[in-house]
Amino acid sequence: MLPVSVIIPARNEASNIGRLLESLTTQDPPPGEILVIDAGSTDDTGKIARAYGAKVLRVDRAYPGQARNIGAAHAHYDLLAFWDASMWVAPGTLAKLASPLLAEEADLVQGHLEIRPLTRISTLTFLVLTPPYTHVLPTGPLYAPPVACTALHKAFWEKVGGFRPWRAREDSDFRKRVEAAGARVHFCPEALSYWEPAETLASLLLKVRLYGRHNLLSGAPMEWYSNLARIYGSYLLLSLLAGSWGGLSVGALTALGSISIGAFLRTLRKALRFGPYLKSKRLLHPFSSRTLAEAALLLLLTDWASFVGAGEWLLKDKLGLAPERFPEPVLQTAEL
Repeated sequence: MLPVSVIIPARNEASNIGRLLESLTTQDPPPGEILVIDAGSTDDTGKIARAYGAKVLRVDRAYPGQARNIGAAHAHYDLLAFWDASMWVAPGTLAKLASPLLAEEADLVQGHLEIRPLTRISTLTFLVLTPPYTHVLPTGPLYAPPVACTALHKAFWEKVGGFRPWRAREDSDFRKRVEAAGARVHFCPEALSYWEPAETLASLLLKVRLYGRHNLLSGAPMEWYSNLARIYGSYLLLSLLAGSWGGLSVGALTALGSISIGAFLRTLRKALRFGPYLKSKRLLHPFSSRTLAEAALLLLLTDWASFVGAGEWLLKDKLGLAPERFPEPVLQTAEL
């Protein structure tokens, strides 16, 4: 048994969490404990977690960062490891993450997260929104995965004050603060985890809307909106120029054409960049007319969801109509 507390935030993850827990309980050696923070699930998430021997901490509500803080505060071991419920773990991964920490060679160990979209909607989501997590070390840039698939000393979680309560940027913000505190970060590509971005269209759009709003709440709006601002700003400028020359109808047609052609070109660029990965996994043909059309439509819908999130931030948070308060989660039951 490894002296590691595995922490998993979860809400309505009954269809996913068993796969993760199976992969964790069969690690050799297994973790000392697995803490599932059940953030108000209405399905069998907690029941399934208990069946695998996990300790379940049920709270009334919590975003993932808040749930990780609760798990870390109740952890019995000095080493913390994080995964999300929609992931699963390759054999031997936990030991590879823990080894540099136990040898006092690192303060945080980053495993490699490979995206494994399985359904068509999750594959399109990958193509439109989620680039593959790649690492160029030691001299090149590091494009870091989320905090999930990492392990670190609990002391560093305490030193930086844990995770922020936002639903967006809580991972990257935590990583930046840990590294700014002088942590020795070690990348272990052999510590392999997989992630299925399992979404329905409705849940995806709701999540993107929430991400947009919370990126604004986090105080770093351009990390989410800079590309959208540049793209749609150019569409607006082109439409205004066309409208000043040919009238309102020409301007409107230019706007519609710019948005449609732009979505196709943006999708084609993504297909050229990430298509080889999808083809290698035999997931879908990235250059088929159906794939390009569906991906372009999904891209436009997620753009719209991002703008709705910005509108919600403006009305609810900036103008104070219904601001996000981030109340401290209330622990309802704990099996410790």
